Amino acid sequence: MSKLFSNKPLLITIVAILVLGLLAFFTSGDRTLSFVESTLGSIFQPVQQFSYNISGEIADFFGRIFMSRDIDKENAELRAQIEQLKQKLLDYDKTKSENESLRKLLDYSSTFSDGEFVAAQVIGKGTSAWFDIITVNVGRNKGIETGMCVMTSDGLVGRVTNVGATWCKVSAIIDGSVSVSGMNNRTRDVGIIKGLVEADTATPRLGLSYLPAGFDLVPGDIISTSGLGADLPRGIPIGIVTEVMQADQDADKINAIIEPYVDFLHLEDVLILTSPVTGG
Repeated sequence: MSKLFSNKPLLITIVAILVLGLLAFFTSGDRTLSFVESTLGSIFQPVQQFSYNISGEIADFFGRIFMSRDIDKENAELRAQIEQLKQKLLDYDKTKSENESLRKLLDYSSTFSDGEFVAAQVIGKGTSAWFDIITVNVGRNKGIETGMCVMTSDGLVGRVTNVGATWCKVSAIIDGSVSVSGMNNRTRDVGIIKGLVEADTATPRLGLSYLPAGFDLVPGDIISTSGLGADLPRGIPIGIVTEVMQADQDADKINAIIEPYVDFLHLEDVLILTSPVTGG
């Protein structure tokens, strides 16, 4: 017997079995209890109540844990759905912007009724400050050849200078090596336009030279292509005069500064003229 009382785990197990047995006995069925049963029932009733309360609290505890896990899972799913909706909105805005840009190009190309155009997207830009060399995603596969005119709905971009199978490079009019014949829309005076290579300016600029003696030119005059030459049709907007110099016919003298209409920093879509036209 002394060994039994010295073995605490075994003793606790026996007592627990007796308590559970008595609890089961006193709570089973509808019957009249004896005095002993009633007395023992009164003794064990607090134990039974405590056991019931503990089991309820344990159930509530685990219920809250599972509910919290369900809420976390639901929140994660909702966050994922929100991110998907955000991406769809971004894709929609991008597609809408691209469609608007292409619609403008299409509307502008209709001003040259006898011309044929190929629409292209800019896929690369040069390393200079103003991206005066750009690459677009069409080439020989679309009938592109060197020298073809490139434009946007805002105005003249430049000429095709190198052609690959599915791409071509365009030298923009802001490139110092490119020159085009430009005309003052107000006076019809014609001169030569070249890009001014000045990296320290806030915007790319063009120089207008070789105007006729006694030319009439003021800030705000609009300059467009003159149509002199087979590659550039007449009437494509180039830019606006911002500064006028003295009337000097020196070959190196610039008569005026022009701000181009095309935003070369944000150029995305262009039109390439693939057939000669009579003018815009």
